Amino acid sequence: MSRSAYILVVIQILFVAMLALVSTHPVPFVFGRPLLAAMSFWSVGLALVLARTGWLALRADRPLSAFGAGLKDEVPILIRALKIALLAGTALALHGWAKSMMPLIVDFRADAPLANLDLAIFGQDPWRLFRSDWLMPIYGYAYLLWFPVTFVTLGFIAFSRRDLRPAVVAFLATLVVCGTMGQYLLPSAGPIFFERMGFGPRFAELVSTNHFSFNRVSDYLWLHYQSRDAAIGTGISAMPSVHVALATWTACAAFRLWRPLAIPAGVYALGIWAASIASGWHYATDGLAGAILAIVFFILAERFVPEAKST
Repeated sequence: MSRSAYILVVIQILFVAMLALVSTHPVPFVFGRPLLAAMSFWSVGLALVLARTGWLALRADRPLSAFGAGLKDEVPILIRALKIALLAGTALALHGWAKSMMPLIVDFRADAPLANLDLAIFGQDPWRLFRSDWLMPIYGYAYLLWFPVTFVTLGFIAFSRRDLRPAVVAFLATLVVCGTMGQYLLPSAGPIFFERMGFGPRFAELVSTNHFSFNRVSDYLWLHYQSRDAAIGTGISAMPSVHVALATWTACAAFRLWRPLAIPAGVYALGIWAASIASGWHYATDGLAGAILAIVFFILAERFVPEAKST
């Protein structure tokens, strides 16, 4: 595993520890589920590797010897994948903790400027451009699938016979620099919370006509925001959009894994961006900023992080 990956997680740990020290109210670390999810995906990968090795061994003259030899060849990949799972799970857990501490440390001061920037770019509040009755359920499913799609892509990267460490570093840079640290530069809640934050009824129509699933989740997030506590998936932060950033990373990683996947993965990333706007989770510029940063980090990682030879 590249040293850069460990450095990024250490920087994140120090940043989040600093946030905990200056927070006006202690938020307990209750974000073990991302780490559990990462280890679950690694366990599935382990099972698939064992199945693949066993299947190939059955074709050999000496199945047991072939299985042992094949498994020995897979050990470096399994160890590498385990390291990636631990790093990714830890980074996601720390990101959730930092996100939940935001209202205790900063004010959401960037909502009005970001909403006005959207208006200047699109000529109207862009959620109106991305809304339609038949698209809203699709947006809802896309958001539900975001987490498994991201993790499955990372799993393919982790268990690839090629050591695609630049993609792993790009993932962590996107999550840590763009997400955990970047969200504190322009703190914003997003259109769906605009009125609740006291900024006026500008997006009242968006909320009143929103898909029920988005409003249900927003109610859940608002409840925890008001009580200043934390639970799975809690925390309010809009700029930059980590959803769009990691969806863009997924498209870049898919291209590195197998080029024909680039087009459907690109469509998927655009769909996540559109869903983030139509649902009111994000301003359009949140997604644009996240996507640009994800692409920049991927290019930098490809250039500066050495890719090991095939295992």
